[in-house]
Amino acid sequence: MSLSLLIKDEFKGFYKSKVMVVLWIGMPLISLFLHYLQPDTEGIPISIFVGLMVSSLSGTLASVMISTTIVSEKDRHVYDLFLIRPVKRWNLMFAKLIAVYLCIMIATLLSVLIGIILDLIKTDIPIETLLDGVWDSLTISLSAMAISCSISILIGILVNSTMLAVILAIYLGNQLSLIAVLPGIFFESINTIAYALIIGLILTFLVNLVTVLVLQRKSL
Repeated sequence: MSLSLLIKDEFKGFYKSKVMVVLWIGMPLISLFLHYLQPDTEGIPISIFVGLMVSSLSGTLASVMISTTIVSEKDRHVYDLFLIRPVKRWNLMFAKLIAVYLCIMIATLLSVLIGIILDLIKTDIPIETLLDGVWDSLTISLSAMAISCSISILIGILVNSTMLAVILAIYLGNQLSLIAVLPGIFFESINTIAYALIIGLILTFLVNLVTVLVLQRKSL
């Protein structure tokens, strides 16, 4: 089975799940709700604020879902059916990563799009300024989400307890993903976008490399 077919199959499975329904419907509703409440964001456009918040929530939910899914599938010996075919084990995990990442990207983009439209209607912020800010927040957020989702794959492979997978995905995944976010925020000398992209790519690559090495030595 080719990698593209695996990704397509995993994507179908994830977008039909209740978690993705919550993300694709619930996150845009949160965006609308925040615009209605008009919280104090210290001058930050609501669309940018929503982008950061929604991506954080989406990343956490997706991380939990992907790690617990792998643990559950191991318990049900789902992978035994794949491993008797000429399918590389890392292809299975990579397909999950890509599928989940696409799902949370869709949820985040839908929420941000609603935020941009409402900001354009309700504020006088120039669209160029608004789009620049949204692009910056999305770049940082998507870099962090790539790290947390990659770590969640590794967690799902290494642990056999669903509860432990949830705890590690929430705390370990989120804490490590902040490496791509916090330094660029607290140190003005750092180019926030370039730093987030570079750290996101490096950490995601390294975590996935560790995952491949683990899969070569560990049975699912």
